[in-house]
Amino acid sequence: MSEFNAFLKTQHDTNAVNAISAFLALDNMPQPGSPPVDLVIHAGNAILETAHAACKAAFDANCPLLFSGGIGHSTALLVETVRAENLLPEVYLKERSEAEIFGALASEVWKFPREKLILETSSTNCGENATFTKIRLRELGLELRTAILFQDPTMQLRTFVTFQKAWQEASCTTVFHSCPTFVPRLEMRDGIVTYAADLPSGLWSSERFMSLIMGEIPRLRDNENGYGPRGRGFIPHVVIPSEIETAYQHVHELLKNHENAKDRVLA
Repeated sequence: MSEFNAFLKTQHDTNAVNAISAFLALDNMPQPGSPPVDLVIHAGNAILETAHAACKAAFDANCPLLFSGGIGHSTALLVETVRAENLLPEVYLKERSEAEIFGALASEVWKFPREKLILETSSTNCGENATFTKIRLRELGLELRTAILFQDPTMQLRTFVTFQKAWQEASCTTVFHSCPTFVPRLEMRDGIVTYAADLPSGLWSSERFMSLIMGEIPRLRDNENGYGPRGRGFIPHVVIPSEIETAYQHVHELLKNHENAKDRVLA
Protein backbone atom coordinates (compact mmCIF):
# COMPACT_ATOMS: atom_id res chain seq x y z
CA MET A 1 0.00 0.00 0.00
CA SER A 2 1.02 3.61 -0.56
CA GLU A 3 2.32 5.62 2.38
CA PHE A 4 -0.49 8.10 1.67
CA ASN A 5 -2.99 5.38 2.61
CA ALA A 6 -1.88 5.69 6.22
CA PHE A 7 -4.05 8.81 6.49
CA LEU A 8 -6.03 9.17 3.23
CA LYS A 9 -8.79 6.56 3.00
CA THR A 10 -11.41 7.91 0.60
CA GLN A 11 -11.72 9.84 -2.65
CA HIS A 12 -13.05 12.74 -0.60
CA ASP A 13 -9.83 12.75 1.45
CA THR A 14 -7.76 12.79 -1.74
CA ASN A 15 -9.88 15.55 -3.28
CA ALA A 16 -9.36 17.73 -0.20
CA VAL A 17 -5.58 17.38 -0.46
CA ASN A 18 -5.68 18.17 -4.18
CA ALA A 19 -7.77 21.30 -3.60
CA ILE A 20 -5.23 22.66 -1.11
CA SER A 21 -2.34 21.76 -3.40
CA ALA A 22 -3.89 23.47 -6.44
CA PHE A 23 -4.57 26.62 -4.42
CA LEU A 24 -0.96 26.83 -3.26
CA ALA A 25 0.55 26.15 -6.70
CA LEU A 26 -0.27 29.59 -8.08
CA ASP A 27 -0.03 29.74 -11.87
CA ASN A 28 0.22 33.32 -13.12
CA MET A 29 2.37 33.17 -16.21
CA PRO A 30 2.79 36.04 -18.73
CA GLN A 31 0.11 36.21 -21.40
CA PRO A 32 0.84 36.74 -25.11
CA GLY A 33 1.78 40.37 -25.68
CA SER A 34 3.12 40.88 -22.15
CA PRO A 35 6.36 42.88 -21.71
CA PRO A 36 9.60 40.90 -22.10
CA VAL A 37 10.85 39.03 -19.04
CA ASP A 38 13.95 40.64 -17.49
CA LEU A 39 14.83 37.87 -15.06
CA VAL A 40 13.85 34.38 -13.98
CA ILE A 41 14.14 33.79 -10.22
CA HIS A 42 14.31 30.35 -8.65
CA ALA A 43 13.91 30.08 -4.87
CA GLY A 44 15.77 27.15 -3.36
CA ASN A 45 13.95 23.88 -2.67
CA ALA A 46 14.56 20.15 -3.08
CA ILE A 47 12.58 19.49 -6.29
CA LEU A 48 15.00 19.40 -9.22
CA GLU A 49 12.29 19.78 -11.84
CA THR A 50 11.56 23.33 -10.66
CA ALA A 51 15.14 24.44 -11.33
CA HIS A 52 15.25 22.67 -14.68
CA ALA A 53 12.04 24.45 -15.70
CA ALA A 54 13.49 27.79 -14.53
CA CYS A 55 16.53 27.20 -16.76
CA LYS A 56 14.31 26.54 -19.74
CA ALA A 57 12.20 29.64 -19.05
CA ALA A 58 15.28 31.87 -18.80
CA PHE A 59 16.76 30.34 -21.93
CA ASP A 60 13.50 30.89 -23.85
CA ALA A 61 13.26 34.49 -22.58
CA ASN A 62 16.97 35.11 -23.30
CA CYS A 63 17.40 36.62 -19.86
CA PRO A 64 19.52 36.00 -16.74
CA LEU A 65 18.60 33.34 -14.20
CA LEU A 66 18.95 34.00 -10.47
CA PHE A 67 19.13 31.18 -7.95
CA SER A 68 18.26 32.26 -4.41
CA GLY A 69 19.01 29.99 -1.48
CA GLY A 70 21.52 29.49 1.28
CA ILE A 71 21.77 26.42 3.53
CA GLY A 72 18.33 25.70 4.95
CA HIS A 73 15.79 22.99 5.74
CA SER A 74 15.69 21.71 2.13
CA THR A 75 19.44 21.61 1.51
CA ALA A 76 20.10 18.11 2.83
CA LEU A 77 17.21 16.73 0.77
CA LEU A 78 18.52 18.50 -2.32
CA VAL A 79 21.99 17.05 -1.82
CA GLU A 80 20.53 13.56 -1.34
CA THR A 81 18.58 13.84 -4.58
CA VAL A 82 21.54 15.09 -6.62
CA ARG A 83 23.75 12.33 -5.18
CA ALA A 84 21.13 9.66 -5.84
CA GLU A 85 20.89 10.69 -9.48
CA ASN A 86 24.68 11.08 -9.76
CA LEU A 87 24.33 14.49 -11.39
CA LEU A 88 27.33 16.32 -9.90
CA PRO A 89 30.73 15.46 -8.40
CA GLU A 90 30.97 15.75 -4.62
CA VAL A 91 32.97 18.97 -4.87
CA TYR A 92 29.80 20.76 -5.97
CA LEU A 93 27.77 19.46 -3.02
CA LYS A 94 29.76 19.49 0.20
CA GLU A 95 28.92 22.54 2.36
CA ARG A 96 27.41 24.32 -0.63
CA SER A 97 24.35 26.56 -0.61
CA GLU A 98 21.24 25.63 -2.55
CA ALA A 99 21.96 28.44 -5.01
CA GLU A 100 25.47 27.11 -5.63
CA ILE A 101 24.20 23.56 -6.17
CA PHE A 102 21.50 24.68 -8.57
CA GLY A 103 23.96 26.98 -10.32
CA ALA A 104 26.27 24.02 -10.88
CA LEU A 105 23.39 21.91 -12.17
CA ALA A 106 22.34 24.71 -14.52
CA SER A 107 25.79 25.23 -16.03
CA GLU A 108 27.25 21.71 -15.85
CA VAL A 109 24.21 19.53 -16.50
CA TRP A 110 21.57 21.66 -18.20
CA LYS A 111 24.11 23.79 -20.14
CA PHE A 112 22.68 27.16 -19.17
CA PRO A 113 25.17 29.95 -19.99
CA ARG A 114 27.32 30.55 -16.92
CA GLU A 115 27.63 34.26 -17.68
CA LYS A 116 23.85 34.65 -17.32
CA LEU A 117 23.73 33.06 -13.85
CA ILE A 118 23.28 35.13 -10.68
CA LEU A 119 23.60 33.50 -7.26
CA GLU A 120 22.15 34.69 -3.96
CA THR A 121 23.61 32.31 -1.38
CA SER A 122 22.47 33.57 2.04
CA SER A 123 18.68 33.30 2.29
CA THR A 124 17.05 30.56 4.39
CA ASN A 125 13.33 31.34 4.03
CA CYS A 126 10.84 32.98 1.64
CA GLY A 127 11.20 36.44 3.16
CA GLU A 128 14.96 36.35 2.84
CA ASN A 129 14.68 34.99 -0.72
CA ALA A 130 12.87 38.20 -1.64
CA THR A 131 14.88 40.65 0.47
CA PHE A 132 18.32 39.25 -0.36
CA THR A 133 17.45 38.94 -4.05
CA LYS A 134 16.52 42.62 -4.08
CA ILE A 135 19.84 43.47 -2.42
CA ARG A 136 21.78 41.27 -4.84
CA LEU A 137 20.21 42.95 -7.86
CA ARG A 138 20.92 46.37 -6.39
CA GLU A 139 24.58 45.39 -5.96
CA LEU A 140 24.69 44.47 -9.64
CA GLY A 141 22.91 47.65 -10.69
CA LEU A 142 20.06 45.70 -12.29
CA GLU A 143 16.63 47.26 -12.52
CA LEU A 144 13.88 44.66 -12.52
CA ARG A 145 10.68 45.36 -14.44
CA THR A 146 9.28 41.87 -15.08
CA ALA A 147 10.27 38.55 -13.51
CA ILE A 148 9.05 34.95 -13.34
CA LEU A 149 9.23 33.16 -9.97
CA PHE A 150 9.86 29.45 -9.60
CA GLN A 151 9.60 27.66 -6.24
CA ASP A 152 8.51 24.35 -4.75
CA PRO A 153 4.87 24.25 -5.98
CA THR A 154 3.60 23.91 -2.41
CA MET A 155 5.19 27.28 -1.56
CA GLN A 156 4.55 29.05 -4.87
CA LEU A 157 1.71 31.29 -3.67
CA ARG A 158 3.52 32.44 -0.53
CA THR A 159 6.71 33.12 -2.47
CA PHE A 160 4.78 35.20 -5.02
CA VAL A 161 3.10 37.44 -2.44
CA THR A 162 6.33 37.73 -0.44
CA PHE A 163 8.24 39.06 -3.45
CA GLN A 164 5.40 41.42 -4.29
CA LYS A 165 5.47 42.87 -0.78
CA ALA A 166 9.27 43.25 -0.72
CA TRP A 167 9.30 45.19 -3.98
CA GLN A 168 6.27 47.33 -3.13
CA GLU A 169 7.92 48.36 0.13
CA ALA A 170 10.89 49.51 -1.93
CA SER A 171 8.52 51.56 -4.14
CA CYS A 172 9.34 49.40 -7.16
CA THR A 173 6.81 48.71 -9.91
CA THR A 174 8.12 45.26 -10.82
CA VAL A 175 5.58 42.81 -12.24
CA PHE A 176 6.02 39.27 -10.93
CA HIS A 177 4.70 36.16 -12.59
CA SER A 178 4.38 32.80 -10.88
CA CYS A 179 5.22 29.43 -12.42
CA PRO A 180 4.64 26.36 -10.24
CA THR A 181 6.25 24.05 -12.87
CA PHE A 182 3.55 21.47 -12.10
CA VAL A 183 0.58 21.13 -9.77
CA PRO A 184 1.02 18.27 -7.27
CA ARG A 185 -1.93 15.91 -7.48
CA LEU A 186 -2.84 12.62 -5.86
CA GLU A 187 -4.79 9.81 -7.49
CA MET A 188 -6.63 6.87 -6.02
CA ARG A 189 -6.24 3.76 -8.15
CA ASP A 190 -7.70 0.47 -6.92
CA GLY A 191 -7.81 1.89 -3.40
CA ILE A 192 -4.18 2.97 -3.42
CA VAL A 193 -3.38 6.71 -3.13
CA THR A 194 -0.26 7.90 -4.92
CA TYR A 195 1.08 10.80 -6.96
CA ALA A 196 -0.55 11.22 -10.36
CA ALA A 197 1.25 9.30 -13.07
CA ASP A 198 2.02 12.38 -15.19
CA LEU A 199 4.00 14.16 -12.45
CA PRO A 200 7.83 14.25 -12.50
CA SER A 201 9.94 11.88 -10.46
CA GLY A 202 11.88 12.86 -7.33
CA LEU A 203 8.91 14.24 -5.41
CA TRP A 204 8.41 14.60 -1.65
CA SER A 205 7.86 11.72 0.72
CA SER A 206 4.19 11.45 1.66
CA GLU A 207 4.87 12.84 5.13
CA ARG A 208 6.85 15.81 3.84
CA PHE A 209 4.25 16.65 1.20
CA MET A 210 1.44 16.63 3.74
CA SER A 211 3.53 18.67 6.17
CA LEU A 212 4.29 21.27 3.51
CA ILE A 213 0.77 21.83 2.24
CA MET A 214 -0.74 21.83 5.73
CA GLY A 215 1.92 24.21 7.00
CA GLU A 216 1.17 26.77 4.28
CA ILE A 217 -2.47 27.53 5.04
CA PRO A 218 -1.88 28.81 8.63
CA ARG A 219 1.03 30.91 7.34
CA LEU A 220 -1.13 32.52 4.65
CA ARG A 221 -3.87 33.51 7.08
CA ASP A 222 -4.16 37.16 8.05
CA ASN A 223 -4.56 36.70 11.80
CA GLU A 224 -2.38 36.96 14.89
CA ASN A 225 -0.75 33.61 14.16
CA GLY A 226 -0.33 34.04 10.40
CA TYR A 227 2.09 35.93 8.18
CA GLY A 228 -0.41 38.58 7.04
CA PRO A 229 -0.56 42.26 8.17
CA ARG A 230 -2.49 41.41 11.36
CA GLY A 231 0.11 38.79 12.26
CA ARG A 232 3.82 38.74 11.55
CA GLY A 233 3.57 41.09 8.58
CA PHE A 234 5.72 39.02 6.23
CA ILE A 235 3.11 38.97 3.44
CA PRO A 236 0.16 41.10 2.28
CA HIS A 237 -3.42 40.00 2.93
CA VAL A 238 -4.25 36.76 1.09
CA VAL A 239 -7.82 35.67 0.50
CA ILE A 240 -8.22 31.99 1.37
CA PRO A 241 -11.48 30.73 -0.17
CA SER A 242 -13.94 29.04 2.16
CA GLU A 243 -13.68 25.77 0.25
CA ILE A 244 -9.94 25.70 0.90
CA GLU A 245 -10.45 26.33 4.61
CA THR A 246 -13.00 23.49 4.63
CA ALA A 247 -10.55 21.17 2.86
CA TYR A 248 -7.82 22.18 5.31
CA GLN A 249 -10.00 21.40 8.35
CA HIS A 250 -10.91 18.03 6.86
CA VAL A 251 -7.28 17.02 6.29
CA HIS A 252 -6.32 18.51 9.67
CA GLU A 253 -8.66 16.00 11.33
CA LEU A 254 -7.20 13.13 9.31
CA LEU A 255 -3.67 13.94 10.48
CA LYS A 256 -4.38 14.36 14.18
CA ASN A 257 -3.28 10.83 14.99
CA HIS A 258 -0.29 10.75 12.64
CA GLU A 259 2.62 12.46 14.36
CA ASN A 260 5.04 12.19 11.43
CA ALA A 261 2.60 13.81 9.01
CA LYS A 262 1.69 16.79 11.17
CA ASP A 263 2.55 20.14 9.67
CA ARG A 264 5.01 22.54 11.25
CA VAL A 265 2.30 24.65 12.93
CA LEU A 266 -0.57 22.17 13.37
CA ALA A 267 -2.34 22.78 16.68
